[in-house]
Amino acid sequence: MRKGHFKILFLIPFLVFSNCSGKRNEINLTIQKSEKLLLIYDSSDLYALECVENARMSFKYAKLLYDEIDLKNYKGGELSKLGNYFAIVLATEFIKKLTKSDCEHLKSFVSSGGGLAVIYRGYNENLADIFGVRIRDQNQPFLKRGRSGLHFKSDFIPGLKGTAIPDSILRDISMFDFVHVGDKNIIAATSSGIPVAWNLRYGMGKVTYWNSSILSNRSFRGFITQTIASVSSKFVQPIANFSVIFIDDFPTSVPNAVKKIIWDEFKMNLAEFHFLVFYPDMLKLSNEFGLKYTAGLVFNYGASITPPFHLNEWRMGKANVLSKEIEVSKTIAKQFKINHELGFHGYNHTSLLVDDWGDIENMKRAIEYAMKKWKEEGLGNPPVTYIPPMNLIDSVGIQALVQSAPSIKVIAGLYAGFFELGQRREFGPEPWNGKFYCIPRVSAGFMIDDYTKAIILSAIAMLGVWTHFVHPDDVIYTPEEVENPELIRNWFSLPWRGTKEEGLYFKFRNWVKTLKANYPYLRFMKCEDAYEEMKRFDDLKIEYEFSNDEIKIKVNQKDAFIIVQFDAIYKGVDVLNANIIHYGQTSTTNYVVLKTESEPIILKLKTKVTALG
Repeated sequence: MRKGHFKILFLIPFLVFSNCSGKRNEINLTIQKSEKLLLIYDSSDLYALECVENARMSFKYAKLLYDEIDLKNYKGGELSKLGNYFAIVLATEFIKKLTKSDCEHLKSFVSSGGGLAVIYRGYNENLADIFGVRIRDQNQPFLKRGRSGLHFKSDFIPGLKGTAIPDSILRDISMFDFVHVGDKNIIAATSSGIPVAWNLRYGMGKVTYWNSSILSNRSFRGFITQTIASVSSKFVQPIANFSVIFIDDFPTSVPNAVKKIIWDEFKMNLAEFHFLVFYPDMLKLSNEFGLKYTAGLVFNYGASITPPFHLNEWRMGKANVLSKEIEVSKTIAKQFKINHELGFHGYNHTSLLVDDWGDIENMKRAIEYAMKKWKEEGLGNPPVTYIPPMNLIDSVGIQALVQSAPSIKVIAGLYAGFFELGQRREFGPEPWNGKFYCIPRVSAGFMIDDYTKAIILSAIAMLGVWTHFVHPDDVIYTPEEVENPELIRNWFSLPWRGTKEEGLYFKFRNWVKTLKANYPYLRFMKCEDAYEEMKRFDDLKIEYEFSNDEIKIKVNQKDAFIIVQFDAIYKGVDVLNANIIHYGQTSTTNYVVLKTESEPIILKLKTKVTALG
């Protein structure tokens, strides 16, 4: 689309786009007052503190300005002047500390057009009407523990509707026992139909209430971001806008062993499956959807942690191609690097933990040997991305990488998990050594269940990113093959392809196809490129200001990506000085995805649909 002046009309259920002018407009724009949020929490509410921290990180990723009020020693009276904020976020159960006067100010703020986001369930009888509920029994305010689950009833986030997290994963989500009053849009409910999250209008403003503590889970941070957007008349969010798909343990020292599930489908051993089936299928998927992969290369999967080091396992796997025997792992690696990224997963598959290696010197010797063989095997430039085996690494392992693999810039561990094991990382500098940057993986597997789907959509809502990893041997880790249930990856013993496209490959293909339909602007790239994009995103500065039907935005970068959401009462928008790369609707907002030019951006919102010009 050409840059300049664009118009979008939001027609339910269709969206109509019109390019009104191709001319760029030079504007000298000054932001008089940057928009802010107000976060209200209570530092003595220990159970809610993780939700508070998730809110702060959501604000950081979305580059939202905010103030805070801590209710720990609150005496009342601090909510009399709320005009500086476009939305208020409540993140504590202890909102009963708010005085009646505070509650009246809060209700006046919302009824005048402000937004109220309740991201951690709390109750104050003076706010019952604005929440659209009342407590059923003051003597027993909480629902009895029991089966919960979480079923999403609307596209609160694009693609979310119909997602159903089962009771087995969410057994109890800690809810007040409410009686619901008035009209509201249900965002999510338990498996038995009890509302968990809802959105309602109160005067000219909006409220979204989560009757749960589920947003204390860091994997649901994007729901905090979208909750704020859902109550805001206008919402501006820059995004990093990328996806990285990792293929761990690939290429690796694959043996010529036979596994039943592979043999039954293809009459091939593992090495033949890697070269003749898995590798071509993943390339086919890449070509179909424009994917870029980052592979996690392992030279000798099960090799010793002490010298002498060797490549015996690396050379083990063989396949016959055109009557010629080839080394599977090396051949794949040399081809793969042409269009994709070869990341480093290890000399062997032993995690860089000092308890496993004995000392740092063993780690360093193995890494140095691997870097030497990387060059000798003709694998191209030395690796930029390190993927910890088993997603585990400690501070000693980090130091071994610093000293032995100078080309490494990125650690690609886990977004969730345990911090002390090198997991639970943010998108940003590695806390144990700032030389490295973390691009953590949000999700895994060829089979995207509804819980995984929810956390993927959450990451996209939080930062505009999806990072995901798979393994070529995911298909063989069935209950029949693996004794430890924690290691099972193919619970339903699905084939790779199947006779009716019921296999893991097609499950993943269908997911990617669905994701691309909902997020066509998402850029698939190698991890080394995502690292550069994240550094650029970290340097992005943004200011914006809202007036009645207008949004003014200033950024310091060209070709940055911004999502602008606005109340569904607005049926159209004129966009000046930005490329519109996507537009759509959630259950509570309309939105446009913009790619910036050098000039300030102006959006003029329309409450009425007019003829296309």
